[in-house]
Amino acid sequence: MTDQRTDHAPWPMRAALLFGLGALSGLIVDLLIRGDAGTYWSVTDSILRLSLATFVAVAGVLFAFTLERVRWRWSLAFALVTGAVLGAVFYWNASPEGDAPDDPWHVFAAFLAVAIAAPLFQTARDEGGRRFPYGPVHAHVWANVVLWCAAWLFVLIAWLLVQLLAQLFLLIGIELLRTLLEKSWANWMLVGGALGAAIGLLRDRDRVVGVLQRVVTTILSVLAPVLAVGLVLFELALPFTGLDTLWEQTRSTTPILLTCVFGAFILANAVIGTSREEESTVKFMRWSAMALGAVMLPLALVAAISTGLRIGQHGFTPARLWAIVFVAIAIACAALYLYALVRGRMGWAERVRPANIRLAMGVCLIALLLATPLVPFGAISTGSQLARLDSGEVPPAEFDWRAMRFDFGPSGVAALERLKAEGANPEMRRLATAALAAEHSFQVDTPREIRQREQARHALVVLPAGAQLPEALSGKILTGSNCTDGETCAVLLDPGGQSAILVTASVCSPPAVDPVVLATCSAPVTRAFYLRDGQWAREAQTESTDAAGRERLSRIYATLRQGQVEIRPVPRRQVFIGNEAVGEAFE
Repeated sequence: MTDQRTDHAPWPMRAALLFGLGALSGLIVDLLIRGDAGTYWSVTDSILRLSLATFVAVAGVLFAFTLERVRWRWSLAFALVTGAVLGAVFYWNASPEGDAPDDPWHVFAAFLAVAIAAPLFQTARDEGGRRFPYGPVHAHVWANVVLWCAAWLFVLIAWLLVQLLAQLFLLIGIELLRTLLEKSWANWMLVGGALGAAIGLLRDRDRVVGVLQRVVTTILSVLAPVLAVGLVLFELALPFTGLDTLWEQTRSTTPILLTCVFGAFILANAVIGTSREEESTVKFMRWSAMALGAVMLPLALVAAISTGLRIGQHGFTPARLWAIVFVAIAIACAALYLYALVRGRMGWAERVRPANIRLAMGVCLIALLLATPLVPFGAISTGSQLARLDSGEVPPAEFDWRAMRFDFGPSGVAALERLKAEGANPEMRRLATAALAAEHSFQVDTPREIRQREQARHALVVLPAGAQLPEALSGKILTGSNCTDGETCAVLLDPGGQSAILVTASVCSPPAVDPVVLATCSAPVTRAFYLRDGQWAREAQTESTDAAGRERLSRIYATLRQGQVEIRPVPRRQVFIGNEAVGEAFE
């Protein structure tokens, strides 16, 4: 594959310029995102500062990638405008509490739009206007991908080298470099400077980037027949297996199928290249590319059926709406490729290449639109789920309150506020109130977790037989990872009612007599729960920190310094299953 990008003259000062700008950008990012505590790991809660940091980082990286001495002002304007757009996207999509965006797909869409816009801009800059010949656009896409990976590899090597030098100077008592590396601003400057320098150095060595690009595309084109044969066999098998098996085997049918469509798109383009001269002359390779172009549409349609079934069963959610978008893009791409195959036959690549440009522009615009709040996926999902709840299709106990609270954005929170005040029944109002009170998603149980907890409650063995398990202790035991699927759980209550021992063991089926089966069975685990001040807790009571406790600790330290340490036998309490002791001893 030849590199059809415009051959720019080397610019030795570019690496030094980008090193300085990268280091400065890293320092500014650190100042913007640093938390009020000022510690190395603290991050600010201010969405405005995080958005400004996004603007600085994105603008800096784009300027480094697109900078050439020819029309450098274009590159500066493109970087500033695009960085401002992504900063605004980050700000617009902040969660109701002012945290980072609660839907990562908005951010993904924004970065996808940037990744597509960058090679289009680079081609227009080289052409001096809004012209997008396929060869240069295709070459810029692959060059940017290779450059991105190579530059971050350089950053990693540079960081490891500086760490090594810090340890080296530490051997002779000089701690300056290690002390600097303990500062967040120094690390950000190191990363920014190294990234800028790497991009500048590699831009002046486009032949190296071109060689890496050809290696990558060659490897991918060799893999095309493998994927083509696999996908063709898969589609030939579908009439005999039926579509039902797709839904029975996994809940990830749509992502898997869309990944196959994307893989077919990439490998087919690796084979056909940027022009007729670059297209593979090996017939088997060309037929493989054609097969990949043909199988994309059936895969995309099956993905659409899968998504439609999930929506019909469970209504809209932001994730399913994003799935609709990705499926629609996949169908559009697949339809264009199948049309090119039908009309062009062996010359189908000549029709596909210009279609790729139009497809890229369309996806870029759609991704940019979806990155903004103009398309309210949260509000659409909220309306869909509330309709299912109001109609009685989903009872309150089966409703996904966690998703409404944390996944649907401000619309979901507003709906919970209404349900809290005007819910149709007390159970609905109680669950809405509990969801609003939660600060983290794990504090709200999903219907699946509720069902699992109820199943575990019924399977829980309480000893001695006939004893009543306190409700507070039951909630503590059945919350979290104490009793999970595939485990046998038993609770041994202390006669005094002040402690309880939970014994969990994995279920071995068939009975554990086979050495292979025994190897998969874990030993029983014991956990102690203590009643302290009316609350059940896993830990035993800690040492007191009042005056008496401090005096006791003082005596222990004084006696320890005198060397008065000995081992004495003490009685212990431990769980026995039959005549076998299991777990740890308790107080």
